[in-house]
Amino acid sequence: MLSLKLAANNIKKGFKSFAPFLMASITMFVMIFVTASIALSPSIHKLKGGEALSQIMGFALIVLSIFAVLILIYSYRFLQTQRSREFGLYDILGFGKTRIVGVAFLELILSYIITLIAGTVCGIAFSKFLFLIFVNMIGGNYFNLVISPTAIILLAFLFLIFFLVLMMIGVWIIWRSSSLDLLREESKGEKEPKSNLFFAIAAVILLAAGYYIALTVDNPISALMKFFIAVLLVIFGTYLFYISFTVWYLKLKKKRASYYKPNNFITTSSMLYRMKANAVGLGNITILLSMTIVTVVISLGVFLGTENVVKTFYTREAQVFTVASNENRQEDIERIKSAADSKKIDIKNISDLYFVQDLAVDRQETSNDKFATSTKQGVMFDKSTYYAILTTAQTLKSLGNKDIPTLKDDQVLVVNLAKNNKNKTSENQLQSLQWYGDNYQVKDTLKTVKDFPASSVTTLSSKVMMIIFANDQAFEKALANYNKVISAGQGFSNLASTSIIFDIKPVDEKRFTKAFKEEFNDNKDLTISYRSEALQDQRAQVGGLVFVGFVLGISFILGAALIIYYKQLSEGAQDKRSFKILQEVGLSKEEVQKTIKSQVRMIFFLPLVITICHFAGTYLMVEKIIMLFDINDRSAILTISLGTIAILALIYYLIYKATSRVYYKIVER
Repeated sequence: MLSLKLAANNIKKGFKSFAPFLMASITMFVMIFVTASIALSPSIHKLKGGEALSQIMGFALIVLSIFAVLILIYSYRFLQTQRSREFGLYDILGFGKTRIVGVAFLELILSYIITLIAGTVCGIAFSKFLFLIFVNMIGGNYFNLVISPTAIILLAFLFLIFFLVLMMIGVWIIWRSSSLDLLREESKGEKEPKSNLFFAIAAVILLAAGYYIALTVDNPISALMKFFIAVLLVIFGTYLFYISFTVWYLKLKKKRASYYKPNNFITTSSMLYRMKANAVGLGNITILLSMTIVTVVISLGVFLGTENVVKTFYTREAQVFTVASNENRQEDIERIKSAADSKKIDIKNISDLYFVQDLAVDRQETSNDKFATSTKQGVMFDKSTYYAILTTAQTLKSLGNKDIPTLKDDQVLVVNLAKNNKNKTSENQLQSLQWYGDNYQVKDTLKTVKDFPASSVTTLSSKVMMIIFANDQAFEKALANYNKVISAGQGFSNLASTSIIFDIKPVDEKRFTKAFKEEFNDNKDLTISYRSEALQDQRAQVGGLVFVGFVLGISFILGAALIIYYKQLSEGAQDKRSFKILQEVGLSKEEVQKTIKSQVRMIFFLPLVITICHFAGTYLMVEKIIMLFDINDRSAILTISLGTIAILALIYYLIYKATSRVYYKIVER
């Protein structure tokens, strides 16, 4: 009972010391509660893409749990340091380490209860708020988030494990330290770190290797595979940069004559003396800020580019599609018009397409003016692999492309469709095409085609070309030759597709679908889809990813803010004694304040500068990862990146202003 009262009084009277730890615990509880409550809520299954979101949130739950453990250990270690003198006095007064451990255990139990209650209340409110944002993001109409009791039980159990881990850390610290060590723990400083040129060079090499991997990525798939390697190199390089490179640089500054000026002497010596302690915290802040920028940029890039992506696949509002012969297309168009007239629905801009997409072609090494295919299957991202789209001149004319020249059976037109191809000159020089046994003359090379639906391969491969044949017979012969040489040995054949696309008002789509099914009840091969539905489905699919990115981004920036806050408290407590000595030996208050501001700015803005450098080095990789989601607008990706950096810099500056006041108040007392 005495230990319980003592533990309760310690939290009550020493709330100033406990507040940062409780704030960190509740913050991480709320962020994990959001992911768990949405992932486990029955409401999520009533939304489009709910299953996918539930799985993604499960992954986010694992990431945030690992992140939460690190933040809680960091904050609890800080709390233990602040209270070490108190524990030392207890031991000297005969309280005994067993009872001290018991008090620390009860303090953690009470902190756990406070975290559980406050975190659950705040978590429920915050979960419902973020759920509303997500529903609006994907265009859903179900706004009530039902909190599953399983989520609360899961979080209670999860944080119980976290606090038990903290208890083991606390027990280890108390038992390994003598009374004298506990008394001096709060006041003892770090020894000046030794300069290690080897690790300083290793930091530069690791960072350079990470940047090199990121800057030499040539396709989205390899970007995703190399992403984790580059991340690990940059993380290790960042920590070594702060631990070794900065120490080596500061010791190099000591050898300069300018070092013996009062301001430089105090700032450099102070930074060097405690850089080992600062290094890990600065590294953590830099990594968290970098993760925030990358997460937010990828999330926003994917979400904001969704509409443009859908429009490239659906060049008109409605699409009737079949993998079948092209013989009945005119009859199908008339029946589509008849179905619309039966419901008095207005449709316009009707076009028909006959084509086949994504034929992997291996190009032989020949002259630039000749394209010759080989008999082997093309492999994605191989230098000799192209992806071909075959269609007819009539298809382009139906889509509204003007000035299409008249072709003979042995003539073709060529179009380079790869938006991310840096060099199109080789295709522009083509004079002849040798296509699996048949030779064609390239009559002209078109720059663009109007309203032709995009292929997903277009965004992944840097070599995508469209070949336009004179008529249906020439097109079908070319496809048959490809299947005979390439597809036959694989046990399947590529089939031509027929699409009829047209514009219709979204409000009429349900009525038209009903009329369409009535009209084509004798032909089940025809399927109809709409751009508006595809956009909603796409938003539902990427909305979960964006939402998780948003939650993780908030968590990372909050984690960085908490670390900065702890760093200011601990730095302030140690610098207070140092600057008091400086004033006693004759340094003016103005000089002390100037030195303080110089050091604080250096500690604060170095992580932001390194973060921007990290993102600049990995920008191409981030761009390629976004392209995996068929986002090709590079100017939009750049705008999003610059905007994210600007907003993060502003938030970071506000954190700097808020936490630096805490530091100044401690030091100037």
